[in-house]
Formats: sequence, C-alpha cells, structure tokens
Amino acid sequence: MKADDIINWLLSSDVSLQYQVHRDLLNVEKTELRKRISEEGWGKRFLQKRNANGHWGREFYQPKWISSHYTLLDLKNLAISPNIKEIKQTIFLILEQKKATDGGVGPGKTILNSDVCVNGMFLNYASYFQTPEKELKSVSMGSDSNCC
Repeated sequence: MKADDIINWLLSSDVSLQYQVHRDLLNVEKTELRKRISEEGWGKRFLQKRNANGHWGREFYQPKWISSHYTLLDLKNLAISPNIKEIKQTIFLILEQKKATDGGVGPGKTILNSDVCVNGMFLNYASYFQTPEKELKSVSMGSDSNCC
C-alpha cells in the first residue's frame, strides 16, 4: 500500500482524523475541520453523552473508562476545540469537587490524597482546554509539608 493510499484512507474517516492528518502529516492547518469536530462524528457523540450533572459517566472517575476524566482526555486527543463551554464547565466542576488534601485532584471519595498519574492526565487536558493557571495551582500544603 502506498503512502498516498494510506493518507486518502485516513482522510475518508472521522473529521477529527481528517483534521489531524492535515495538521500532523500534511502540515496544513484546516481550521474549518477543527470547528466541525464538535458538530459531527466522534466529537459530537462524546459531547452528547455528557449528563445533566455536568459529568460523563457518573462523575469524575466513575465508572473508570467512561468517566469525565477519560472522556476529557479522549476529547483532547480528538483535537476538539479548546473553547467548548460544556467542557470548561466540567473541568471547573472537577476542580470544585475533587481537590484532594494534598492539593491535587483525587479520583475517589474515600482516598484523601491525589494520584500522580490522574493528576498528570488532568493537567494535560485542563491545560489544553485553557483552564486558567491560577485554578490549577495546588492548595496550600501547610507548614508541615516536605515540599520545596
């Protein structure tokens, strides 16, 4: 199979793949394709699954693979526009509900400390969706902290 055949096959797929093929393989920025990601295909379907409580799944990390956490990571990886109001609302909801005692984002209700991997992924998509830096800073860890 020739490279052109593979490119053409990818370009016949979902609009998010079309956008990424143009951006990453053909070095062409197609802003009109990026705008369409939230309006059709996988991007639209993901957005439609958001619940009235502001989350995907039941909440931030439940059930694991269809939760807000992994859905937001998937939406980022689809290259959806970072300016979607509902996505920003969910990120602020997570920050409001899930700050752990150590200043990170906690995946559960009974675990007081955050998880390094979850925090790294959260910061990855929260930054992509242009969450203000001041909102992402950890809360004070107190005078007994061994940090810095």
